[in-house]
Amino acid sequence: MRTTILLASLIISSSALATVPHMDLEMTSAEYRVHLQNLPRTKQTQADDPAISASLKIGERLSQWITVINNSRPEASAIRLTSEGTRRGIPIDAPSIYNPDSIKTGLQQIMKDLPEAMRSILLSSSDLPASTGMDDDTFIKHARLIDRNYQSAARYKSVNIYRSHYVRAAAKDVRGYYFLKKNRITKEVLSDVRQIQSGRLNQIKDALARICVNASETLFACTRKVDEAVKTNNLAAHYERYITNAEKNWDAFFQIPNSAARRDVQWNGSVMSVPFNTPHIPKFVPYLQNNIQDEFRFGDWKLLINFGTFSNGPLLVFKPGVVPHVNGLGGNQIVMDSNQPIEEYESQWTIRHEFGHVIGLPDCYHEFYDTKLAAYVNYQLDTTDLMCSRAGNMNERIYLELKKVYNK
Repeated sequence: MRTTILLASLIISSSALATVPHMDLEMTSAEYRVHLQNLPRTKQTQADDPAISASLKIGERLSQWITVINNSRPEASAIRLTSEGTRRGIPIDAPSIYNPDSIKTGLQQIMKDLPEAMRSILLSSSDLPASTGMDDDTFIKHARLIDRNYQSAARYKSVNIYRSHYVRAAAKDVRGYYFLKKNRITKEVLSDVRQIQSGRLNQIKDALARICVNASETLFACTRKVDEAVKTNNLAAHYERYITNAEKNWDAFFQIPNSAARRDVQWNGSVMSVPFNTPHIPKFVPYLQNNIQDEFRFGDWKLLINFGTFSNGPLLVFKPGVVPHVNGLGGNQIVMDSNQPIEEYESQWTIRHEFGHVIGLPDCYHEFYDTKLAAYVNYQLDTTDLMCSRAGNMNERIYLELKKVYNK
């Protein structure tokens, strides 16, 4: 019966799976609100878990309150919950793990610690005041916790309708390969199980099972294979069988696919030139130059945007109420939300990251549903990398990948 219920919970129509939306791991609450509004109507009206509904309601109320507060203040003293300094990323060895139970527990703790001046406003339906009722630092401290809880609830609502897709995505989980490489676990280390301490052995067994899953085998089957390899002192053979495929799986998060490599890029000496259709509104020219050209630099090397008119070149499109995106890896259309001021940090980071997709760079973060934990798991492979995290920047890795593909 339990198996039947689990299988039933994972069934989603093929038409839904074909439209699984791309969602950055560090979307802002404003981006989540846009995303939730754009869900198919049948999904918007679908009953939520009570914990999800409660977190979404509190988060929406907080957002409305901050809007009222900021409408009465000058821009310089507006309440801001995000900035470049607040970005920390989601490290691969400290992943985000969430489900209705964790979201409920988080909200209960937040509300328990919340100052009464905030709690009374957020739990009521009265008109929202134009003041915080406390010093700004205290208000922002608690508001950020509520906002993060809202984001977890919004993400759960957004991804859970595609659960079977995320179950299958567990096959791309790179944490086993990451652990083995970080800890320099080689076939030589695994040559004699008797020489491995018991506590360490359990960690290694878990990693070896995960690289087996990368070959699209089930975790149950992989765990049995690892246990058998321990009994027969044959872990080195298991490692050799799966490590090459696991490495390819890891590399795919960083390498530009042949299908996404642009044919209109020119690499001359220390300059990489990329064509771009000149925006009709003049202020967007320096917006692109100041963000993209300033970001894509390494040593003496730099990227140069070649503005002009191109029938098959990149262009910037603004639409109200959209989650920023590019129309495919190596695509030409960068779509940004016209409701988001271009002066904000989120807009400036996003245009840099999305341009990375235009020149073929893939996202280097991952999310999947862990059936053992009954929760969603996500992480970034490198929080210092522009294509992995909003806390990341241009780096040598990106430069070398661009050079390998375009310096010909």
